[in-house]
Amino acid sequence: MKRRQSGGFTLIEVMVAILLMAIVSLVAWRGLDSVSRADQHLSASTTQTRALMRVLGQLERDLALRATIELAEPVLPGSEPPVDKPLSALSLKGDARSGAQLEVIRTGADGIGLQRVRWWYEGGTVYRASGAVRSHFPLPAPKGRVAVLQQVSEFEMRYWVRGKGWRRLEGQRQEDPLGVELVLVHEGALGAERYRQVLGPFE
Repeated sequence: MKRRQSGGFTLIEVMVAILLMAIVSLVAWRGLDSVSRADQHLSASTTQTRALMRVLGQLERDLALRATIELAEPVLPGSEPPVDKPLSALSLKGDARSGAQLEVIRTGADGIGLQRVRWWYEGGTVYRASGAVRSHFPLPAPKGRVAVLQQVSEFEMRYWVRGKGWRRLEGQRQEDPLGVELVLVHEGALGAERYRQVLGPFE
């Protein structure tokens, strides 16, 4: 006589089903982990890019608002003309010890008066400082530095010389250059990223 088959699952069938569920769960977990990692990298990259764009945008704005007239204290009637030469609206200097430094005399935020702004690199951080806005000379020195970008491993500024190209700052000061090139390396969550921005020409 033939045996009647029971309606349940055998032990082997149950084990095979559990094994398949474990494999599917593992694949799904790896997929979710990969998506989570990609989202974290994208978020870190977006944050880093926004911070850098704010810095470069502020630098570009400072240079765009630089004074375009001769910066000299007016000579009063009956007084001697000043011996010092007029101030430069844009100056670059740099050496091996202090690094690159840029100083701008720009129009105030309200479009009235002038202020001195300084950018420099020190100890892996890019700083910006600004002086009070004045409508007369002398202009106050920049104070209250702000760390605008950290984790910077390289920061270099070069200036443009017509007919000769880009020149490095090697211990000298360059007044009113025709153009400025900024190169920096930022050590972010995704590793070292190199950026370059050319500002100018300033005529």
